Amino acid sequence: MSSIINLFVFICAFIILISQLSFGQLPCPVEEDPVQLAECAQLDVQAIIQAAKGNLKLFCNLAERYMECFKTKTRNCIGGWAAEGGFTELQNLAQWCCVNPGVQEPDECPLRRNPKCFSGDGHVSMANGETKILRDLRPGDRVLVMNSKQQIVEDEVIMMLDSQPNRPALFYSIETETGHHLSLTGNHFIAVNHNDRFLPANKIKAHDTVFIHHHGRLQPVIVRNVTEEYKVGYFTPMTGQGTIIVNGMAASCYSSVISHDLAHYMLAPLRWWYRLAKLFSVEQPFSYSPDSGIHWLPQAMLQLTEQYLPSVLTTQSL
Repeated sequence: MSSIINLFVFICAFIILISQLSFGQLPCPVEEDPVQLAECAQLDVQAIIQAAKGNLKLFCNLAERYMECFKTKTRNCIGGWAAEGGFTELQNLAQWCCVNPGVQEPDECPLRRNPKCFSGDGHVSMANGETKILRDLRPGDRVLVMNSKQQIVEDEVIMMLDSQPNRPALFYSIETETGHHLSLTGNHFIAVNHNDRFLPANKIKAHDTVFIHHHGRLQPVIVRNVTEEYKVGYFTPMTGQGTIIVNGMAASCYSSVISHDLAHYMLAPLRWWYRLAKLFSVEQPFSYSPDSGIHWLPQAMLQLTEQYLPSVLTTQSL
């Protein structure tokens, strides 16, 4: 958070400097009281904090106040263009997530607690020793996964539970001491060297232990840092084992349920159907297109779970 504050201090100083070149007779408010911009910066920091906590109502209120603040404080200043164009991330978030009262936030909102998964720019370890960008992964691809004995084995991508190449999401980027990085949405599980075996990404902290693929085996490594970032594009591949190796790190295929094992059990019918269809030489048991969104089968299962077994779904913030 200190880096965010430092950024705003720099931008405020920059606007104050170029405001000295303001044209016309009307005074630039920044010249009269430069400290006013600190109020705007404080609103923006508070808005980002509330966004990270998933408090959409307060985030939208603060975002609106922030943009009005900068518009007012930089009126008649040459630096006004910087205020309008320099904080596009907050403006985009407000556009995606802030709707009329009583209306559910749209799917495009990266703060919405709908199931998401891996960032599309991840690299999947393929069974043939190569890697493939996750957004290019397809059902039927042979990949490396982690089995229940924490061994590396080959498996097949059964289906893409969700495919959203153009939608943004809030990701937790996990960095290990070996330099491996993996971006997951908050409720998505990653394999850990812990009794629980899997933890959601938003529970991973520095000094936790995760697993990387090293010379055909899983090697426990220490987490160096976890940061949050917004990216566009997320995808949810599902394998027979329910795991996959992305960016060299072992992760689950599941999110938004209280445990990896429960999610694997709940989705067993999809695996059974896939195997049965393959016995009858069905080439693609589950339909897929790169921008198809969430598949109708897991979508229907999720809706039934929300209605009849809501207690098994995660409710904590992203």
